[in-house]
Amino acid sequence: MTAITYNLDIKWAVRLCCEAEEKLELRVARILEYLDNNYLLKQWAISDIDATGSYGNCLTVRCNNEEIIRVSTADLLEVMREEGQVIELDASLIKDEEELFKILIRDGVSIDVLGSGEMMPLTVLGKYVYVDKELFMW
Repeated sequence: MTAITYNLDIKWAVRLCCEAEEKLELRVARILEYLDNNYLLKQWAISDIDATGSYGNCLTVRCNNEEIIRVSTADLLEVMREEGQVIELDASLIKDEEELFKILIRDGVSIDVLGSGEMMPLTVLGKYVYVDKELFMW
C-alpha cells in the first residue's frame, strides 16, 4: 500500500458524469476502494443517507435517529455493493476532525466528490467536470 500525502490547503470539487445505464453505487464503490487502498483512514462521518437495501436501510434509520453516524469504509462499501439504491448521501472521510474527502449523492443521480490534496486518478473518478468548490463551502 502506498500512502498518499494530502494538503488540506489544496481543495478540489468535481461532479461525476454518469451514463444513463451506469449504476452510480458501483462508481462510488470504485472511489471508496481507491481511498481504502491509498489512505490509512478508514472512518467516514455520515450526516445524511437515504438508501434502500438491507444494510442501507439500517444506516438510514440510524442516521435519522442520530445527527452524525460514523462507519468504516467496509460498511460504506457494503451499502454500495448490495442490491438497492443510494438516493441521498453526505459522507466525509475524516482525519483529526478534518474532512479530507466528501462524497455527495443527490436524488440518486448526481455524485459530487470533494477532496483535499492530490486529485484522484481519472481511472478511479471516470468522466467528470470541475465544479466550484465554494458552492460546497469547501
